[in-house]
Parts: sequence; C-alpha cells; structure tokens
Amino acid sequence: MDLTKDYFFSYSYHMMLSFQKNLSNSKTGVAIYETMFVWNEFLTREIHNQLQNTHWTVALVYGFFKQATFKISSQDFILTLIARRSRHYAGTRYLKRGVNEKGRVANDVETEQIVFEDVPEGSPFGATSVVQNRGSIPLFWSQETSRLNVKPDIILSRRDFKFEATKLHFEDLVQRYGNPIIILNLIKTLEKRPREMILRAEFANAIEFLNKDLPEDDRLRFLHWDINKRPRIKAKMALIRLSDVAANALELTGFLHCQLIPTSRTEELQKLSPVSCDDRGDHVKEDLDEMDVEMGNECDKLRGAYCVKVSSVQNGVLRTNCVDCLDRTNVGQYAYGLVALSHQLHALGFVDVDNINIDSHSPLAQDLMQIYEEMGDTLSLQYGGSAAHNKVFSEMRGQWKATTRSQEIIRSVQRFYRNAYMDPEKQDAINVFLGHFQPQEGGPALWELNPDQHYDVRKHGSSPTAERSRSYIKRSLSEGNISCGSSSQGKDTDIDQTEDTYQPLTERGKGCKGISESSPEISTCDSDIPFTR
Repeated sequence: MDLTKDYFFSYSYHMMLSFQKNLSNSKTGVAIYETMFVWNEFLTREIHNQLQNTHWTVALVYGFFKQATFKISSQDFILTLIARRSRHYAGTRYLKRGVNEKGRVANDVETEQIVFEDVPEGSPFGATSVVQNRGSIPLFWSQETSRLNVKPDIILSRRDFKFEATKLHFEDLVQRYGNPIIILNLIKTLEKRPREMILRAEFANAIEFLNKDLPEDDRLRFLHWDINKRPRIKAKMALIRLSDVAANALELTGFLHCQLIPTSRTEELQKLSPVSCDDRGDHVKEDLDEMDVEMGNECDKLRGAYCVKVSSVQNGVLRTNCVDCLDRTNVGQYAYGLVALSHQLHALGFVDVDNINIDSHSPLAQDLMQIYEEMGDTLSLQYGGSAAHNKVFSEMRGQWKATTRSQEIIRSVQRFYRNAYMDPEKQDAINVFLGHFQPQEGGPALWELNPDQHYDVRKHGSSPTAERSRSYIKRSLSEGNISCGSSSQGKDTDIDQTEDTYQPLTERGKGCKGISESSPEISTCDSDIPFTR
C-alpha cells in the first residue's frame, strides 16, 4: 500500500461524512463519528479509547478527491467530487468478491458530487450535494485467480437460500441512506459461456425474495440493463438511456439543497429563518421531529460560523454495479452525475431549465466526464490493478478507435498481471494496515492464511480492557469535540461490532423526509464548513 496516493483528510471538515451527514444531527445535537470510511481507524482506535476524543488524530479517507471551478453565464461555481472507499471487506479484485457474513460487500465506494456557488468570503451562498453508491453484487461468489485463464469462471461459493447476507447489506444501505434503494445492474444477460449470467439470475432471485417481506413503498427497485448486449450501440445513445434511468432515480431520492449564511449577517438571517437568537447568541431550536436536519447552537461563539437554511434533502440512493464495479459502473455513475449536475445548477439558479445537453461537444459535459473518468481510473487502480476500460468515454471524445483498442489491450494485460502476481501481497498489506491480521507469537503467519481467514484472527495482544470496551465515539459539529460513552462493564464484544447496528428494512427510511416549501426553515450553526476555494 502506498500511503502517498489516494488518501486525503481535513483538519476542519469531516471528510468521512457526506455533506448532508455533516449537517445532520441527532436530537442530542451530536452526530455519530462514523468510521466506515476511516482507514486509520484501527491505528488510532487505542488513542481514542484512552483519550476519549479525537483531538490528537486525523481521519484518513481512501478513494478520490477532485475540486474544480467552472463558469456559466459569467457566474462561477465549484464542483467537488469525492469517492470514499469502505474499509470493510476491503481488498483486491479476485481476492475480495461479493459479500461476507456481516453484509459487507467488496469494492464498496460512496461517491458524492457537491456543487456550490463561488462567492467572496463572508457572503451567503447556495450549496447542493448528491450521493450515489457502488459495490460488488451482494452474494457469496468468487473467482479463482489464474495465471492461465484471463477470465476465470464465476463460482457461487455458497448457497444462501434465505439471502441473509444480502438482506444485511441492503439493511445497511437503508441505515446509511434511507429509502428507496435503487439498484442499477449492468452485468451481461447473454454469454456463450455463462459467467455473469449466473450472477444476474441469482441476484434477481435475491431481490424478489427480499421484496416479499417488505412494504411496497420500501421495496428494492431493481433495474437491469446489459450495456454490452448491443455492442454496436453508439456511446451517445448508451448515455442517453442511462441518463433516463438516472433522471428517474434522482426524482425518487432527491438531493441536498441548502443556503449557508454567515451568522454575522443578522438582517439576512432574520429574513430567511423564523428561528431567533437570544442575547447570548444561543440558538433557539424549533421542534424538528419530522426532519432529519438539525444543527448545534451558540452562533456568536463560533468564528466563521454559518447558519444553514435547508430546502431539500436526499432520501435513498442509487446503487450501481457491474461484475467488477469498475468500467461499466463508471459510465453509469457519470450519467447519474451529469443528470444530477443539471438539477443542482437549476436549484442554485445557474440555469433556467434543469436540462444539460449530454452531447460530447458540450464543454461542461466534457469537463465533468474527464473528472469522472479520472475517478474511475483511480478506483480501478486501487481494486483492479489497472486504469479503467473507457471505451464509451473515448468514443464520446471522438478518439480514434485503433488507439482505443491498443489502450484497452495494454490495460487488460496490466490488470491480468497484477491480479495474478501482485495482488496477494497487496491484500496482505491491506489486512495488516486495517488490523484484520495481528501477528501473535506461536500463531499462523500472514502468508499461511487465505484472505478470508484474516478476519478470524482477532485482536491478539490487546489488553482485556480494550477487548471489553464498547465505545461510541461522537463528534460535536459545532466545536469538533468527541464524546465517548464507554460501557466496559458489559459482556465481551469485539470493538468492530459497535458500528454494526442494523435495523430491518421495514423499520428504516421513513425518518428522513424531503422538506417542502411549507416546512419550517432551519437555521443551523457550524464553524467547520469551510468550503475549500
């Protein structure tokens, strides 16, 4: 693992959380310090337990980060694209496939697209955010790494007739994003030798089985489109079809739209929000039982604080996958990002009609495609060992087909070599870094175990106190504080399990509602929303 690449952090913004989660508080005024995307969680865990805060550590996120400024009609806006890779069930292409018993899937990545107005410091500005997800097909399946076979057979390694692990995975998605969960499945349906077709049929069976026990409004929305079924279809037409799917998904989930006003601008604040401040500057909160967005208090004590008026929130997520969740998934996520961008710009007042021409000659579409292509290459190198296959993007740019073919061949050879010869060592490094394997005297060596067995080697050398500790780490959005509630008197529990709090699909997704124009406006305060400019 190269710690100099693809890791990012911030001293003032919670990079491991989406923008919406950074704004969202529990009714106690604090948000859970989620560690799903914190790759140095294991290395800093003992520090957090001893100090009961995270003042002395920085959360390290692994994935992709890109920020760029664009101009429309002489108005500037800043687009930020963030990809957060989950530390759960993390690894390389052939060594981490499908799902594990806890419902964690391989190559689980959260992608967030943030768009906000570029205005002078201290001025109010609008901001929007939309989140989508990618992850391996949540079934027990695998492919044996082979130095002789470029495309190993896909094996359903274990039959889960009740699809318990699949159910846990989607419960986790509902826990993270709410309902609805929309699944865009891009794997093949017709093959001379069945490979992906096996997963296609089993995945459809799993969704059908799980939906039987769910209310109609909470059922999983399963959409399948074989992007390779018609190889002669033009890239532009493929994007148009994917954009139609993306538009429907975005209409179902919505996206975050808010306005941030510096707390010193009291006159504008009074016009935009019915919430008042007392002489001490303490925030007087409205009753927000029906809302999922709630912020801290003491506006005047926070230098550079913003009060936030929320117009709408995202509830639900689009989950895209192909067999590797790399090449075809990148195209699907770009299509969703382009559709979302048009709605984001419309919400911010940059365009009158929420529609952007996806023609390859559109400068904005090309710029966005370049950013998504860069993200796809980065994520593909992390999981697959080579840059992504970008035939659709190359065709959209009008690149010469012979050049594209030679590039694809080189990337296929590079991916095959690294998967066959270099991935085992890389997987071992990941397992040590994340704490899945901890060496012990007289115990098995790292190279004697297969990747899945690393999870059975638990916390060797840890103190009994650390073993019993069940710590819920919470950060105050207003001051960046951490409050930990430790219940070490309870029964012995693996500390990793403190964050695995699943709720049934039928009981989740109803608390976060889109905020209508008639809903009370929310004035929120936070010193740690310094958007990088």
